[in-house]
Amino acid sequence: MSREPNTLDEIDYWDLDLFVDGDPHAAWKLQREQAPVMWHDRPGGEPFWSVTTYDLIKSVYADPHVYSSQANGIMLRDADLLAAPPNEFMERNPPMIHTDPPRHAPLRKVLSHNFTPQAIARLEDQLRGFAAECMEEAADKGEVDFVTDIAHRIPAAITFALMDIPRDRWARLAQIQHLQVTRTETEFWEHEEKSLDEVSMEMYGYFFEVCSHRMEHPGDDLLSQVVQGVVEGEQLGVVQGVAEAGLLLAGGLDTTRAAASAGAMVPLLEHPDQLAALQADPSLLPGAIEEFVRWASPITHEARTVMSDTELGGHQLSAGDRVAVWSPSANRDTAYFDDPFTYDIRRSPNRHLGFAWGEHYCLGVHLAKLTLRVEFEELFRRFSAFELTAEPKRVRSNFVGGLVHLPMRLTPR
Repeated sequence: MSREPNTLDEIDYWDLDLFVDGDPHAAWKLQREQAPVMWHDRPGGEPFWSVTTYDLIKSVYADPHVYSSQANGIMLRDADLLAAPPNEFMERNPPMIHTDPPRHAPLRKVLSHNFTPQAIARLEDQLRGFAAECMEEAADKGEVDFVTDIAHRIPAAITFALMDIPRDRWARLAQIQHLQVTRTETEFWEHEEKSLDEVSMEMYGYFFEVCSHRMEHPGDDLLSQVVQGVVEGEQLGVVQGVAEAGLLLAGGLDTTRAAASAGAMVPLLEHPDQLAALQADPSLLPGAIEEFVRWASPITHEARTVMSDTELGGHQLSAGDRVAVWSPSANRDTAYFDDPFTYDIRRSPNRHLGFAWGEHYCLGVHLAKLTLRVEFEELFRRFSAFELTAEPKRVRSNFVGGLVHLPMRLTPR
């Protein structure tokens, strides 16, 4: 679908063309206005209840006892996933984001002290070093792909550093993570000889070796803290460390990259007055970052499984039903945002759901905000002008948003 839907029957969230060259916001707007909760049953994947309004999405996030993350995971299953054998490793050892109460809170606590505002503030110098290095390399090139050369590299660097992963491993592990999370983006597979299962086992095998070593020789890195952590009286150990390693990559890379590219650089180029304001006064960045995230809404959908019969938006949902909440739709809901289709770096209040809500509110929210602030401070310090050299390419996915490419010319100061 590359055109705006005119009726609810024309909405097909399994048609990934909608997210590449179509207008998903037109579909979400139509659904918000006519059927905020709608049963979606199309050939491309599993049927589900599609939820589009801010208040109803927030209510799903807020009730993990009814809407489970652990049962069947947080990503809708397309036809390929439905036909594939179950991922027994993930089912036996779900990472934190795939757990429900009562296990979720103590598992989250193992890592949460590393992500407090105070702990994250101590990373600023290290993060700024990564960003400055990245900007110098970009200056040498002149023409860059903002996604791969800047928006991806900076969050990847700090994430791998927190896990104490050797630098020569960063590129391949990040590549595998992209293949897993955005496996429907065909460009990512053009030069990959292995299957999805094979690249996943490559990553799991590497992290198994790392976590086994951290069991015997723990450090102060995140993976050491996971494998040494204790939940419900049991040490988490190597296998849980492997599961959480994948979570840390998924949470740290694609999301921040999407906010920097689709939520910041593209709309700022479309609104040069707001770009000029940020260049002149970087103290506006903390507020602007909230708009970056609202605009991009890096996670396009999150899925839940209904655990007991319930009512949502006037519809009866049955145990076992799948539910998808669309945070980009919530973040354009006129019931909660004034003029939501207008980009405004000074928007206040800005109570977006780009970091989710409730039990699964983004653990790395403070790291994401610091990363974006430092990235754009260093970008504006090093460059005076920014110009697109080709059209951006959007990710072919209904799970994660953002861009595959953003070709640009940067003018150094």
